[in-house]
Amino acid sequence: MPEPHRLGGVPYEPMKLKVLALAGVVALFAGCGTIKNYEQLAQPTGKDLETYVGGSIFKVSRSRDLPNAFGRADIYGGRVFAGYTELRYQGLADDGRVILRITEVETHSTETAMSRYGQSSGSFYGYSDASGNVYGNVAVYHPPEGSTEILPPNTTQVAFDATKDRELVIAGVRVTFVEFTPLRLRYRLQSELPTQ
Repeated sequence: MPEPHRLGGVPYEPMKLKVLALAGVVALFAGCGTIKNYEQLAQPTGKDLETYVGGSIFKVSRSRDLPNAFGRADIYGGRVFAGYTELRYQGLADDGRVILRITEVETHSTETAMSRYGQSSGSFYGYSDASGNVYGNVAVYHPPEGSTEILPPNTTQVAFDATKDRELVIAGVRVTFVEFTPLRLRYRLQSELPTQ
């Protein structure tokens, strides 16, 4: 009977070891989901809110999963800032329409799990001579640098006739205009954003 293969003194069968290694790799990739986008409304919904001229009506912040080395979602749940949409009250026009300013901000990110969590490491290869002098090389590895750049905002101002239609949907948020004057606005929000 042939001698069994040994790993650290323990007998093993090469095929079983390959199957176990493959199962481990598959399990590792299964833990990494596809990259998802997230949106979160900063203001509460379902109750009357109030703002002033120039004040924010709502802000929706966007983020997405931090990508790992394989382009999948980071297993630690890291996220990258992806911008926001904000609606501001700018008062009333001469004809009584509500003036709104919509600002969209997007980002460009090169950040990954390696750039965020990576650690610098180093190694030394050297020797000493008979006199005690040390000679050698030092190699230092730094993880890749990542960054998230905020692109220039896209701002649009619109006049909305809230006397004809009290509701307006922007960026997945329904705004109901309750009362408006040249200096302040009373309103209610309802989120139509996808649930996370």
